[in-house]
Amino acid sequence: MPPATPGIEKVAPIRYTAMQMLSVLKPITEKSLQPVAHLLRNVNPNFITLLGLIFPVLFLVCLVNGEYLLALVAFIFNAVDLLDGLVARAQNKVTAFGGFLDSTVDRFADFVVIVAFGFAGLVGWEIVLTVVLLTYLISYIRSRTELAAKGKLVASVGIMERTERLVLIFVGLAVYAVWQHVELFDQNLITITFLILLILSAITVGQRIMFAYKKL
Repeated sequence: MPPATPGIEKVAPIRYTAMQMLSVLKPITEKSLQPVAHLLRNVNPNFITLLGLIFPVLFLVCLVNGEYLLALVAFIFNAVDLLDGLVARAQNKVTAFGGFLDSTVDRFADFVVIVAFGFAGLVGWEIVLTVVLLTYLISYIRSRTELAAKGKLVASVGIMERTERLVLIFVGLAVYAVWQHVELFDQNLITITFLILLILSAITVGQRIMFAYKKL
């Protein structure tokens, strides 16, 4: 394990056991993508980052047209979001702008993926827009906390970060694609998934606000 950066307080993320299991997927995925990153070692990492604009749009188009299997495939290709970082590290070209661009594209992808369910008529807009708001609050609160702490805090706390959110959406859509006519409490399974996502995201917002209150 690399030594901690001096002057920066590392805080263990607050998670439930189920969420910890989901977080394990990211390093596993990164390891599986290493051969692909090696093949792309001569490609500009920022170009790979920009490719991340394509697959969320393809996901939206497939979902709106009821092509759930293709939508899931497009969703999987969102893993290009991990490739840019791997390639940048392999080329020793990790830059501040690269991090900025990656974060910006992530926000675009998050928005398109979430609102796709509203446009497809699978989830009510009142739920979709609430999830969008909470998603952006989670990201904003972390950024604002770390900025206020002048780089002395890493505020990645909470049970619903981006990895968990994407995994939950993917699993929810996969389950819905198989059992489209199954309902719980008069709601389809993808709506139930979004309600769970909404609740966990709201909890995460609260956790990050409390973290900022205690640490700043």
